[in-house]
Amino acid sequence: MSAESGTHPQRVPKAGPITKFKGLAPGEILLKGANSSLKSSSSRFLNVGPQVQLERLPQLKSLPPSEQEHMFVEKVNQCKVVFDFTKAINLAEAEQKEIKRECLLELVEFLLTEKIQFSPEMYKAVIDMIRVNLFRPLPPRLNPRGEMFDPDDDEPILEAAWPHVQIIYEFFLRFVESPEFDSNVAKSYLTRKFVNNMLDLFGSEDPRERDYLKTTLHRIYGKFLSLRSYIRRQIKNVFFTFTYEMEVHYGIAELLEILGSIINGFTLPLKQEHKDFLSQALIPLHKPRSLSTYHPQLSYCLAQYIEKDPLLTDELFKKIFQFWPVTNSSKQLLFLNEVEEILCVVEPDMFVVIQEPLFKKISTCISSTHFQISEKALTLWNNEYILSLVAENVEVVLPVVFPALYYVARSHWNKAIRSMAYTSLRLFMDIDEIVFGQVIEQYSEERAKEVEARELRVTKWRQLFEMVEPEKLRPRRVVDPALAGIPEGEASEAPPNPSDNPHLPPEIPAHLDPLLNDNEGLPLSVKIPFHLNQLVADDFDKSDPVFQELNELHTLQLNKALRHRQMLPMDSLAVEALQGHVSLDDLEGDYDNYDSDSSSYSSYDSDEYTDESEEGYAVGYEQQQ
Repeated sequence: MSAESGTHPQRVPKAGPITKFKGLAPGEILLKGANSSLKSSSSRFLNVGPQVQLERLPQLKSLPPSEQEHMFVEKVNQCKVVFDFTKAINLAEAEQKEIKRECLLELVEFLLTEKIQFSPEMYKAVIDMIRVNLFRPLPPRLNPRGEMFDPDDDEPILEAAWPHVQIIYEFFLRFVESPEFDSNVAKSYLTRKFVNNMLDLFGSEDPRERDYLKTTLHRIYGKFLSLRSYIRRQIKNVFFTFTYEMEVHYGIAELLEILGSIINGFTLPLKQEHKDFLSQALIPLHKPRSLSTYHPQLSYCLAQYIEKDPLLTDELFKKIFQFWPVTNSSKQLLFLNEVEEILCVVEPDMFVVIQEPLFKKISTCISSTHFQISEKALTLWNNEYILSLVAENVEVVLPVVFPALYYVARSHWNKAIRSMAYTSLRLFMDIDEIVFGQVIEQYSEERAKEVEARELRVTKWRQLFEMVEPEKLRPRRVVDPALAGIPEGEASEAPPNPSDNPHLPPEIPAHLDPLLNDNEGLPLSVKIPFHLNQLVADDFDKSDPVFQELNELHTLQLNKALRHRQMLPMDSLAVEALQGHVSLDDLEGDYDNYDSDSSSYSSYDSDEYTDESEEGYAVGYEQQQ
């Protein structure tokens, strides 16, 4: 799918609250006062043993190459000493922390500037140092959980030892990215248990740590072919735990970022394992309440699957509809955004498969009383690619969405939504005025049948009560326009007076809507279906101004179109002749095999046609000239 076809992003959406600070000048960032305290915590120091006194070792660059390997291992082992950043700082410990920080910075600079062949001892020392400094139980969560957590407002619990931890992450990332890094040697030390411990750290509240973990795990996935399947399975297990057990995890967005790049590299055709990952792990992520924290990354992954295998479109939309929210308006907006993004990469032939259930769901959203949901559903036509798909299948889409558009254009409480719905109706009229006229006629006939069915239902109930319990029936009263001060032509049915019928329940006020307390004169125990009840207040009326204007516009549009040649009647023989003609552009023939005696082209097998044969034909033509 080309970039012009939709608004599908070409890069994986970034996660984490740190992204909102990128591109801002220091003066544009709102900072807290000097008396405010930074929320930071760490559980790495609960079992800190006796500290080893650190000494400044010689610089690596000052040593000959034969001694650099030994000194590299010594410095890495020196960095295994862990310091407590949560208690008061004394001068002696501050000096020890500075020695370790300088040692880590020197190691990072050495990897960036110098080239050295990594030995097994170096791999072991580095992996052990990473394990000691990074792998630890995470502190207890203090922020709100689920949808109550707002990454833009709620401050995360930052890692107290970040001055050292950041440099350790940087060192490990440069170590893995180094050209001298050999995965065949490192796989003896970087084991599956190491990967599990890394995935556990994605639960950290510190977005800076999760950002380093995301990049580092992605590099490990690319370097270690033997660990790829295992990493995918472990990420799948993290999603299972999050979706069905805890619903609390801060690193789902970062893991989905990694998956976005991984899915982009899947080979075709997709393996069954990858399809199962979509249906079992990714789609159920729509269930948790904290969907908004990772929704852009999830939408990107789903769109990547559709681009890889368009045949997954039907299954994907069916399962999304299963998780569609009913009462959560904010999640409904997220789902509509996701539908728009996925539709931008849907192939036209697969759109035909999903169009009917899809636009039934969109029609429900258009009719929503929540103006943002209705507005988002009505803006789907603003996407050129989606509009092109709808225009190609307008005869199927318009009958599904017309009732919702007509209802909203008539009676939605928001003026802007009514205007948008009317504009959408005009848009469909411009796409195909003939189909639009047929839909109007069909809609009016269906509404007339529904009114007739409702009257028949009420009549049967009244006949039944007249035979069994006639005392429970109530006459329907009509307000006298002259007495009520209502202008002529605007008289409406009024609820019956409780004093006229002792069987009317006294707890129902007489001023309520007739739909609620009159019930066509039937007892309130008789339940008329909701869609039939709505016909009383929302009856289809051809004298309605909206319908009259649409009908007039449709007539003008149709008369204008009839002036065009393509709308005039044609002779059947001419139509058959034109339809049977095959254009030379569509004719598949091998011009090299032209038979002058028979004056015909011999057909060729299209599978055997290659660019080389085309180049050969061009060369032969030039020689003839």
